[in-house]
Formats: sequence, C-alpha cells, structure tokens
Amino acid sequence: MTTTPANITILVADDDVNIAQLISMECEEEGFNVESVHDGQQALLQLRQKEFQLAILDWDMPLMSGYDVCQRLRDTGNTIPILMVTAKDEVEDRVKALDAGADDYLCKPFNIRELLARVRALVRRNSNTSNKKALLEYGALSINRPEHICSVNGKAIHLTVREFDLLSTLMEQPKQVISREQLITEVWGEDYFGDITVVDTYIKYLRVKLRTHGLGEMIQTVRGVGFTLRESD
Repeated sequence: MTTTPANITILVADDDVNIAQLISMECEEEGFNVESVHDGQQALLQLRQKEFQLAILDWDMPLMSGYDVCQRLRDTGNTIPILMVTAKDEVEDRVKALDAGADDYLCKPFNIRELLARVRALVRRNSNTSNKKALLEYGALSINRPEHICSVNGKAIHLTVREFDLLSTLMEQPKQVISREQLITEVWGEDYFGDITVVDTYIKYLRVKLRTHGLGEMIQTVRGVGFTLRESD
C-alpha cells in the first residue's frame, strides 16, 4: 500500500495540553490521523495496543517519562519511529535519547514548520525501509529488518535504532564506499538539520560494539570520501 498522510496515524504524548493540541492540529492539517495522550503510562499503553506509524513523545511527562516509554518500546522490539520533543537542550541529553532508541530529537521551543519537516522525514524514511530487503548477510554479520535483529555468527548484538539503520545501509552495498552525505540521507532523512559529523559518531558506536565480536575493523574509513563495509584480509 502506498504511504500517504491518510494512511499514517501519529500518537502525540505531551502533558502540556496546549502543545499537544498545537502539534495535533498542525499534523492533522498535513493530512495525518492523530491521537493524543498526556502522560507516559497512557502513551505506552496506546503504543502497545494500537498500530501507529509515528510517536511524538515529550521527555518530561507524569507517571512515566517519554525517555522511559522509548526505552521500554525498544526493549520489546518495537521499532516505531520516535520523535522526542523536550526542553532539555544539552548534548548529553540528546545522546541519551538517541541511544535509548529515539529516531530524532527536537528542543522546545520549536518552530512548528521544523517539527512537521521532521515528521515527514521520519514517515518517509520508515516507508522506504519497509520496501527494502528484509534479510541482509555479509561475512559473519546478518540483519533481520522485520524483527530488528542484528547478529554475529548467530549471536545477537544490541543496536539502537540509528545504529541498526546505519549498519543496514552499509550492508546493502558491501565493499562500496558510501559518503557521509548519502548516509545522512538514507539514515537521518533528507530533512535532517544537524551536523553531518553525527555519522562519524555513530560509526564509532558501531565499531565499539562490533569489536566485542572481533569485527571492529569491518567498517573502514576511506579518507575524504566516506565509509565502507569490508571484511579484513
């Protein structure tokens, strides 16, 4: 089925009713279906009971934080795209949210046009991913996209959503050099507004995790060009 706004249902979770209403109204103007809740427990319950294509979570909510909701979803294998919206603007907070499995992070106060651009990018990226090859293998590495499982010689390794998408992109074209710009487009989306060196940061995270399984040198840097996945000689 072709992905259009009418096919997309978004859950908005924010304890600030005015912000939740603003986000919901603007997303509905874009043609999306929207449901909203105002605490973390209700957000987690709705996301477990119903099918949504995107969740917009405020970090600081009563009963359960958006951060905890995100972690619990990822721990159970739920790969729904998550946009974290929060007043926390420190780099450490952004890293913490992304490592917990958030796909994107937007600081309050935000421009509604930027939020909508990020929503469109996440929806588009999720749609593109669903059309890609489900199973990938290269050397000792294997990836099962539908089940969100990465394994080395049959042993599963834990990857965040962003790490998983980045490694999947490299595995689609082993031995081919992929530029940072290409990786940004494929993994973060065409509407990504941040620093391109985020690619290097996540490559570092992946290398650390792969190194524990003897594959730390599989992701190679081609200076001035980009990165490639290649088995060591």
